[in-house]
Amino acid sequence: MVPNQFHVFYGTDVTLRGARDADFGNTLTWDEPLLDGYPNTVLNQERGEPLKGFRSLHGLGLSRVFNQYRPKAILQTQYFYEYDFAALLHAWFRRIPVWIRQETQDEAVQRSRSKAFARGLVYRLLYSAVQKGFYIGKLNREHFLRHGIPAHRLIHAPYCTPDRFQNVSTAEFNDIRNACRRKLEIEDDKIVIGFFGKLIHKKNPDLLMQAASFLKDERLKKRVCLLFVGSGVMEAELKAQSAQLAKIGVTCKFTGFVNQSGIRDFYAATDIMVLPSRYAGETWGLVANEALQAGCAVVLSKAVGSSREFGDWKRVRTIPVGSAEALAKAIEELAFFPREFEWARQAMEAYSIRAAAKGLASAIKSSFSAQGLVASDCDSGPTFETVH
Repeated sequence: MVPNQFHVFYGTDVTLRGARDADFGNTLTWDEPLLDGYPNTVLNQERGEPLKGFRSLHGLGLSRVFNQYRPKAILQTQYFYEYDFAALLHAWFRRIPVWIRQETQDEAVQRSRSKAFARGLVYRLLYSAVQKGFYIGKLNREHFLRHGIPAHRLIHAPYCTPDRFQNVSTAEFNDIRNACRRKLEIEDDKIVIGFFGKLIHKKNPDLLMQAASFLKDERLKKRVCLLFVGSGVMEAELKAQSAQLAKIGVTCKFTGFVNQSGIRDFYAATDIMVLPSRYAGETWGLVANEALQAGCAVVLSKAVGSSREFGDWKRVRTIPVGSAEALAKAIEELAFFPREFEWARQAMEAYSIRAAAKGLASAIKSSFSAQGLVASDCDSGPTFETVH
């Protein structure tokens, strides 16, 4: 891929400047260099409180952006804000190809037939203007097909996350794991059941508490430690419940909010990662990727989109939404696997940033070749990516 073939336009950089996240219950700023290493422009399209409703990112001034950069195609990541639709319309009027890579799927939320029908009509209308769809997984591909993008215009660009254990040896991993456990005051023989994310109703973190009571093996029950990595509106409630679990020998640890640069060590300390979300919009669940990269066993509810990708893997279990008994059974099955750092690493290559980039690069190459473009042409007219 030639330099500057991509130029990324952000509607806002609010998550880098810092903003209050109501679910986390904190004002937070992501601490990784998200704007380094590639050409990008922050357009500051904010109106009122950023990311709070359709009109909170406007599309004013995009005409100047299109005129200046003359994109050969635009790649969008969703249709949610006024900004997204403005970019779509500008491309449509200029007859610029529109590509889409978004996490939308049709099973993350349970809808009435009438709502599903109306939603389907809207997506069919939107996708009628889309030339290529980059699907992140099986459910996302089914969504595109169901709403009018044919298979020959779909390209796999899997959902991915940076591999925080890349180039980490098994010995180094064990050192990281042991150091984190010592810091958390977790004994070596404990089986750590980890929850990573916002402590909110949608994520259903209290199911871990309920499941602990259903563990049939008393020796296992006394070895279990529930680790909650994150913060949110349910934190006080969960801490109150943890006092009751202590009476049956189950220990609980709460880290509070952990930023991206510090999250790796907690995955290393974890044996089984659980994401028991409800049907409230868990379109993928990137914590599953991160946990598998760290060699954790994983339990996902059926509401988690990535359960369709990972559910049949040897150390992954899928459970019905809200079933504490099923979660307890899954924990009992997975608890006796030895902790092996590298068991999923080869399979996770298919869900790497490199794998996603290959999908995007293949589309650029084929599209530019079909138009008779050479590298210098690509430099003068970059692919335009619009995100918020």
